[in-house]
Amino acid sequence: MTAVPSSEPRFETLQTPPGVHLVDPIDGGRFTLLTAEPVECTPCSSDALPIPVDSAVSVDVDVVRTPYLVGVWIRDAEFDLVAQCTGGDEAAFDPGSYVVEFSSVQLKLYLGIEGAFSVDATGDYVELSFPEATEVIVGIRSYHEQPARTITTTDDIDDVMTALSQFRAALKTTSPERSFPTLRGHPPVLKRGEELSVPSGFVDREPSVSIEVPDRWDRVIPAAPLAYYLDADIQPGARPRLVADGRSIPLDGPDGFEQHVARILRHVFTLDCVTRTEGLYNVDLRERSILEERTTLDFEALYNQSLAERTGAYLDVPFEVVEPVSPEWKLTADVQPEAENVPVLSFLAADLAEIRCPRRGNITPRVLEDTSPDVESLFRDEPVLLRGPSTAVRSESTTSRPSVEERVFRPEPADSLMQTFVGDGIPMGATKMTLDAFKRRLEYEPTESGRISVDVVNNEDAMSDESVVSNVYGARDWIDFDVTIHEELTQAELADVLQEETDFFHYIGHVEDEGFRCADGHLDARSLSDVGVGAFLLNACNSYAQGRELVDAGALGGIVTLANIPNPTATSVGKTLARLLDSGFSLSTARTLLEEDEQLASRYMVVGDGHANIVESQMGAPLHMELKSIESDMLDLDIQGYPISDISNGSLRDWHFSPFEANCLVMASLENVEMTSEEFNRLCENGDFPVLYEEQLVWSKEMQSEI
Repeated sequence: MTAVPSSEPRFETLQTPPGVHLVDPIDGGRFTLLTAEPVECTPCSSDALPIPVDSAVSVDVDVVRTPYLVGVWIRDAEFDLVAQCTGGDEAAFDPGSYVVEFSSVQLKLYLGIEGAFSVDATGDYVELSFPEATEVIVGIRSYHEQPARTITTTDDIDDVMTALSQFRAALKTTSPERSFPTLRGHPPVLKRGEELSVPSGFVDREPSVSIEVPDRWDRVIPAAPLAYYLDADIQPGARPRLVADGRSIPLDGPDGFEQHVARILRHVFTLDCVTRTEGLYNVDLRERSILEERTTLDFEALYNQSLAERTGAYLDVPFEVVEPVSPEWKLTADVQPEAENVPVLSFLAADLAEIRCPRRGNITPRVLEDTSPDVESLFRDEPVLLRGPSTAVRSESTTSRPSVEERVFRPEPADSLMQTFVGDGIPMGATKMTLDAFKRRLEYEPTESGRISVDVVNNEDAMSDESVVSNVYGARDWIDFDVTIHEELTQAELADVLQEETDFFHYIGHVEDEGFRCADGHLDARSLSDVGVGAFLLNACNSYAQGRELVDAGALGGIVTLANIPNPTATSVGKTLARLLDSGFSLSTARTLLEEDEQLASRYMVVGDGHANIVESQMGAPLHMELKSIESDMLDLDIQGYPISDISNGSLRDWHFSPFEANCLVMASLENVEMTSEEFNRLCENGDFPVLYEEQLVWSKEMQSEI
């Protein structure tokens, strides 16, 4: 569980249905290529394709089909784009050497083809046919990025600036293509020590730009992601500024330093995503078509400029012009401005996080219990079973406060899809993150079987209604699940479940001060030296402390509670979270969507790594819609895309069908999208997703028959 993985992506042959299952044991990515009959995989050199791959095999096939609709890019032997096929497209290609690249899947997947072939994407899948049985090379590369090196730095702020200046070494290019997550690389890990030590082999070229900030933690820390993305070094200066192409650009704007740095990062990143359409991915992009109406930018000229020249040109464009096409940002991180938190900057820079630095004095404890009239009546009108105490109680008797309350606070709202906090305190509505939890993201290795394992534990008979979640997990075609239901476990039995390898652990029952209530007493997670759990949901009252212990013992992360939860609410939340996680949402984004539907959602939070997800979305990356109106046959929708660990800032979404005429960025926020009921039903056939309709969270599959 904690060993650094060395396994390469692998190929597993399938008999029923026939095909090849692709597995990334490092990042948990999976995909299936279906064939007409069972095939054998013959290992071959990773040099067999003109693009870097981690593993490759050859297969003799005449037809290859995807399990659902994805985008495909057809390139020649020099990797130049020949064609793009999305939904509704079909094309035939003359004999030659080709590379087929698949988009919106959880691995980088390529097919090497010699000869003629055809592509048919007019149905609910993509089928590649070869007129004569032929050998096809299948190559895969993990999205997972391990930091190449470790830098040791003292707590001296000048040494830290020197260390942060080496983040740019991870960039695989300084072209606009670095806006793709696969071309950024992971910044080196930072370790605190007695002296500054930068291993040999780091970048010896001059930085493209420079960032100058006063030698204060609340100025240096927020600048790290921008320096990484702009190939910049960080130097001490009297006033915050960016020096690019001989120009001095202030970083202390009217909205404050942190906000201005974040605004510049979004601005430059968005324009890079548009400018890169002049390069390897010359596609129709929604964001470009909008900007071409709002600006006179010459994207071809911008593409050929140096990073410094391009940055200067970007910053000549007013923020207000670009903001309407900027994608929603993935992550805002509140980091207490202290030397002990510097090592987390490697991971926050990798996420291109917007960083804020709240001081300890600005963190005000919050009362956990919601005293709104609706919530009061929930407890007052009749006894309600809570997932903590041993008996049903009324709200009047729940006068004691959880032991964590003195440390609980509500962070400032963030304009991002995910929010995390690093420091002392427990953040309501955000993810509590530590350096160890960040590191575990690099070390985690999914279960070896290639199947997704889920353990559902119901340790309370009166809560059996939630056990139906076992029917939710694994209700997906072409994904292999092992779902095991456990009931009324003893302390020893529950310890065994927690210590065995499992991808997801869903607990239903009571958590009390002594730990998880079992058939023969209580199991305190502090008694476990290590656990085999990947991610988890502890759907019980006041489960934060036990969840934190699971993370400290080796789990990636999980969803926990900060207060009492009435059983009806917990049951509803458990079912909703199971469906969100099974649709591809991460722990953090699934918890965020609870706010749309659940009155007591604020009592749930994420501890550990909120990026963790159980399965891939059938739509590449998950999405959420708000159905605002239905008039006659027309629907008016707002659509929001969400990230997962390997489809993130800068990734593309192929819609495959009308009314969408172009690709867009995965985390684009699309407002007032009009489509017919037929088009909506067509979209639903490509995956199940949550829809907010009349202030309730419903599911697209269930709406098809009603629209």
